[in-house]
Amino acid sequence: MSYDITPLHPLFAVEVKGYNAAGPITDEMVEFLEETMAKYAVVVLPDQELTDEQQIDFARYFGPRETPAPAASGNKQPVYRLPKYLFDASNLGIDNEILPEDHPRRAMRNGDRLWHTDSSFNPLPTKWSMLHGRIIPPEGGDTEFADTRAAYDDLEEEVKAQMENLVVEHSLWHSRRKGGFDDVTPTHEQSLPPAYHKLVRTDPRSGRKCYITGAHARYIPGLSEEGSEDMLQALTNFATQEKYVYVHKWRTNDLVIWDNRCTLHRGTPYDDIAHKRDMRRTTIDEFAPSWSFVA
Repeated sequence: MSYDITPLHPLFAVEVKGYNAAGPITDEMVEFLEETMAKYAVVVLPDQELTDEQQIDFARYFGPRETPAPAASGNKQPVYRLPKYLFDASNLGIDNEILPEDHPRRAMRNGDRLWHTDSSFNPLPTKWSMLHGRIIPPEGGDTEFADTRAAYDDLEEEVKAQMENLVVEHSLWHSRRKGGFDDVTPTHEQSLPPAYHKLVRTDPRSGRKCYITGAHARYIPGLSEEGSEDMLQALTNFATQEKYVYVHKWRTNDLVIWDNRCTLHRGTPYDDIAHKRDMRRTTIDEFAPSWSFVA
């Protein structure tokens, strides 16, 4: 089977037409997407009319699926708008209506507008995210992606040597505080403690080196708090220069897949009081299932 592949950026990101994620999924389709993702890191599949069940099923072909953590909401039994394995990246409540302006989940979601990589606050490495656009606002609400492979290639050799063996502490609560969520409690902290990942890693399929920083990255053991912050922010700033960034302008039924191991991304603002934005994400772990917090 052949597909129509269109580059979206000089360095990474392509659109693939003719690929049907609704199934049936063949071994050839799985291999094609694995190879295309290894090369381009961001793949846009347009016109994917998926049900929740089809999106969830599609994700399982590429690795263990991440699930919400049942303990993350403290003593309350969490109530989710979407079924297991689907993360709610919308501005909607369980009634499918726009959340009130003072709803605490709005403050939690503000962190998504900072450069980050999904679920780096989990102890297991995250492989890909798959975000499906069900309802798109008339303006804004884009997603920006940055290629940290290309950024790593362009770093000075001295900087690469400094980065090589460093480990970074990642915390969801760090990014949420940065995004303006001030109500982090000890229960929150205990529900999802920090995770630690190497700053530089080699993609197992492409063999390219890359690095992950972003809003969840809080501290580098062995450096001071100030030194950690300076280094992590400098690396984020370097990777998010315009020449490394692809901006995706959503269309209804776009399925956008990105590699969390070698990209950063962030959402852009839109009028989320006036307009619905219904986005549903499946996230794939590299090795085994893990938990992730859902507010």
